[in-house]
Amino acid sequence: MKISRSARVTLGASVLALLASSSAGFTAPVTLRWAMSADSQAEIGVWQHLADMVHAKYPDITVTFESTAFSDYYNKLVTEAAADDLPCIAGLQAQRIPDVGSIFIDLSSKLGSGLNIGEYQSSIVDGLKQDGKQLAIPYDLGPYVVYYNKTMFKAAGLALPKPGWTSEEFLADAKKLTADGHHGFVADGTPDMWLPFVLSIGGDYMKDGAPDLDNAKMVQGFTWVTDLATKEKVAPQIPATGASNYPADQFRNGNAAMYIDGPWQLINAKQNVKFDIGLTTVPSFGGKSVTTMSGTGFGITKSCQDPDAAWKAISVIVGPEGQNYIAKAGRGFPAYKAAQTYWYSVADVDGAKGAIDTALATVNVYKTTPKWNRIAALLQQYGVEAFNGSSSPQAVLTEVQNQVE
Repeated sequence: MKISRSARVTLGASVLALLASSSAGFTAPVTLRWAMSADSQAEIGVWQHLADMVHAKYPDITVTFESTAFSDYYNKLVTEAAADDLPCIAGLQAQRIPDVGSIFIDLSSKLGSGLNIGEYQSSIVDGLKQDGKQLAIPYDLGPYVVYYNKTMFKAAGLALPKPGWTSEEFLADAKKLTADGHHGFVADGTPDMWLPFVLSIGGDYMKDGAPDLDNAKMVQGFTWVTDLATKEKVAPQIPATGASNYPADQFRNGNAAMYIDGPWQLINAKQNVKFDIGLTTVPSFGGKSVTTMSGTGFGITKSCQDPDAAWKAISVIVGPEGQNYIAKAGRGFPAYKAAQTYWYSVADVDGAKGAIDTALATVNVYKTTPKWNRIAALLQQYGVEAFNGSSSPQAVLTEVQNQVE
């Protein structure tokens, strides 16, 4: 059959249009690296599940998860940035923005696509900004609170601690809980563990935006905590290695009845203990209890070759379904407001709502200075000496202050 010239032209145009349409609708498969800290297999399982959720919604996107212990995570990011080997998506804690914020892109132009930022807790949304740039979308937030071993409290004949309890009540309980090789409390030089005590007595760790670590109130608050180990003997001395997870491990192993941490540690606590857990506020001093707040989100690094695909992945990871999953897993107190009530119901931890709500009412937003990553590492390192009595708390704080000036 002979096809006329006009028919051939029409057919050719139709084929070209079909090919163009197919090309426009085709998305090449992409693999994205996603890095986040994780200190247990349970945490890794949560992040991997969220990576799988991305692939389920966007089959052309595969997310490979890379985990690093929290104590090494931000140092690793700095090293990867220097080697131009950053993952496409990375976790970013608000307190670490002064140190690593420069490696993330501004997400402000993407906020209207895929999620409504107004549905997230504004305090942590703002906490993940730098100079007006939205560097990450939050997945969690929460105040540092006291985790306690309900089983040990009941065995000692003690009433369970309520939000608003005093430093005198805290110390009296810690003394009764210290027996038979067990301690009432455990902490180390990590600032998250003892800054709430400084804030509660009216101290601060900054002055005019710069570190002010050895002022009188800082020394007083830090000394109060280290005295629990060196004088009151209700807390253990710290191993010379300064292992970053030592307090949490001592609590989970049933060797210490109380320690301070955030809601994000609930998944590790519940899956790794053989006792009932309770939460309460940091003890008050003169009627004042002020704790710190932390929060983390996910951003896109400047090394990412496909930021649009990365944004799609983030919109799933921190989207409504992802946030409900995180709440169910107990990985963190969700930044997505609609999932917070759900977190309380599935967390099923005595005193959780009262402790968190009470703490949030007076929380310090926990702004940090440049070099905070180094400051925190030095405080943990030299803090061993203060908790073991080989150096005074004053000397430790002055040493760290001198090293970061």
